[in-house]
Amino acid sequence: MQIAETARISQLDKILSSNRGFIDLIPLKQYNTGSLGTMTRVIIDRNAGFCGGVRRAIEGTEQLLTSGPVSSSRTVSYGQLVHNREVTDKLSARGLTEIDSLKTVRRGDRVVIRAHGISPQEQRLLDASGAQSTDLTCPRVKRIHRQIMEKRKQGFRIVIAGDPNHPEVRAHIGYGGENALVVSNTAEAGVVPVAGKIAVFAQTTITPQAFAEIVDALRSPVREMVVVDSLCPFVLKRQRWIEKFSRLADASLILGGRNSSNTLKLVSIAANNGPAFHLSSAAELDERKLLAYGVIAMTAGASTSDQSVRQVLERLENAGARIERR
Repeated sequence: MQIAETARISQLDKILSSNRGFIDLIPLKQYNTGSLGTMTRVIIDRNAGFCGGVRRAIEGTEQLLTSGPVSSSRTVSYGQLVHNREVTDKLSARGLTEIDSLKTVRRGDRVVIRAHGISPQEQRLLDASGAQSTDLTCPRVKRIHRQIMEKRKQGFRIVIAGDPNHPEVRAHIGYGGENALVVSNTAEAGVVPVAGKIAVFAQTTITPQAFAEIVDALRSPVREMVVVDSLCPFVLKRQRWIEKFSRLADASLILGGRNSSNTLKLVSIAANNGPAFHLSSAAELDERKLLAYGVIAMTAGASTSDQSVRQVLERLENAGARIERR
């Protein structure tokens, strides 16, 4: 006999309110109908929103903008400060100029180095320009740079597992020297010379599975290899969260910039387990479409503001959803 709606809501509420940690899959699916008009539960990742490195970069830039311009100088960001256009548009309105090349830096400019960091070669160009620089590189990325230099001094060829076009990877390669290589997938592992010894690092935002696969492809009985775990723990938490909860829910909602590497990874993970919706801002939210699902797992990329997360949650709650933080 079908459980009455009030009893179903009570049972589902009990499951979602449990202090046991992760939700049990079978009871959740048993009581969720997913039908239109059913009260939707939105399970929100407690870690959703800015990571520590991004928050530090934004707050540092805001302080610089608040201090006001020095004579006729500009405050500029070398590259997009964070991969979220909503955030950067607000900073632009306050006076931040975004540049793509250090050749356009003027003497006296105040240049912000974003969380991804820059290569030593770029730092030398910046120093020679006569500009003032504010280094807001993520401390974890700085640590990777030091580790790369240590391994390089020990005679290791540096190999970075990641996207060669990502600014963080370009900075790593700069510290790795002229013999450093980027391997973006297992097929490219064959370009790494067998002779000598290699130290393998990861772009901080790739998945553990992708890193492990590349490492396995690089293994050779005739080559010495050390693997440095440089994956970002903040990113890993979100990836593990959405991997778990996207399996439990009927659909997933990922909030973050469309050019954000870590956000796109979250979307990819969620999409492997069911319907996944990617929004860059609350303006793209379609409440009716989402409220057709009984349980939604929601998280956000590391470049997504707390305000954006709140806006989405408020709109879903106003439309009748119940919010559960996990």
